[in-house]
Amino acid sequence: MSKRLLSAISGLMALLILMTACSSAADSGLATPTPLPQVVNYQQSVFTVERGSIVDEQDVAAEVMPGRQDDLFFKTSGPITRVTVTLGSTFKKGDILAEMDVTDLLNQLQQAQIDLEVAQADLAKNTAQHEYDIQKAKTDVLVAQKNVALAQLTLDSSRGTDWSRAKLQLDIAQADEALAEQALKLASADISTYLEESVKRSQLAVDRLNNLIAEKQIVAPYDGVVLKSSIRTGIQEDAFNTALTVGDPSTMVVQAQYDSGLASKLTTNTEIQLYLNLNDQAGHPVSYLPDYQAMQGDKSAQSSTGQDFLYFSLPKDTPASQITTGKNVKLAIILGKKDNALLLPPAAIRQYKGLYYVIVMNGDQRQRVEINKIGLKSPDKWEIQADLQVGEKVLGP
Repeated sequence: MSKRLLSAISGLMALLILMTACSSAADSGLATPTPLPQVVNYQQSVFTVERGSIVDEQDVAAEVMPGRQDDLFFKTSGPITRVTVTLGSTFKKGDILAEMDVTDLLNQLQQAQIDLEVAQADLAKNTAQHEYDIQKAKTDVLVAQKNVALAQLTLDSSRGTDWSRAKLQLDIAQADEALAEQALKLASADISTYLEESVKRSQLAVDRLNNLIAEKQIVAPYDGVVLKSSIRTGIQEDAFNTALTVGDPSTMVVQAQYDSGLASKLTTNTEIQLYLNLNDQAGHPVSYLPDYQAMQGDKSAQSSTGQDFLYFSLPKDTPASQITTGKNVKLAIILGKKDNALLLPPAAIRQYKGLYYVIVMNGDQRQRVEINKIGLKSPDKWEIQADLQVGEKVLGP
């Protein structure tokens, strides 16, 4: 038998065995074995140490916001019956932005105000009468004094029986003067403290009701806009829990989310460019405001009004139409620039337990070199301080 025929018979037998195995596997319900994937050899990246310029720039998303912001809240707990604003609403100073049920308090206040007006009218009438009585008493004293003087003149020019009559008239005039002076003292001391106390009590009642109503209302402190709202009609609200955050748009700033790492690098001299939109290619220079505090007013509200944001000035040449509340902008913050820096891509740098190092290729040899310090960073290059030479090849991870 020829070798070719033997080979054909062997191949046929192998095929029959394979078909029988597949049939048995199918009959038994077992899955067909998955072929093993081919082994792929991945070539590691190689990077070159170089010198050049680097700019450490960080892009930050920000928004234009009012320079003054306030947390507003109820000073008592209860269900909210009316909310007149929503997120982005504008309002005028003194507008009622939200309130709880004050119907009964308003009725009580109206009656208290009527009682106060009546008490004030009674006091005013009594005061006018008192002033009239004093003036009349003073006039009576003056007339009595004139009568005494006239009686004295008559007495001085009288003789005999006429003198006795003149002396009697003088005595009468002096008695009238003494009586008039006593009446003046009495009129001056006749002050109705009861009416004054009535006015005070009525005023206290009005003030108390006004305070109770104020605790159930949120009133606009100035002309402004609603920045945040967490309330709606019908919900139960707790006292001193922030219900609305509002802002005064008369002055505006740029506000970015607080980043402690970035904040530690920023100074008033940091170079910062603001871009108003995607079409803004030139940018506008702005400044970091390290001590700026946007939150104002009563700090009793339960809210995180601490250092939650970083603040920047607005460009001086920006049109008013471009600085609307809530406008999203981009800040390009230059944290550092350097020429003739030793550079490597970040992908070439390895890290282990907080230490940075690289693997330097020297022919077939590999050498680990520690990186003493990482300096400025850009998206594609990092400044390094290490015992490396320009042109050396570094093996990536």
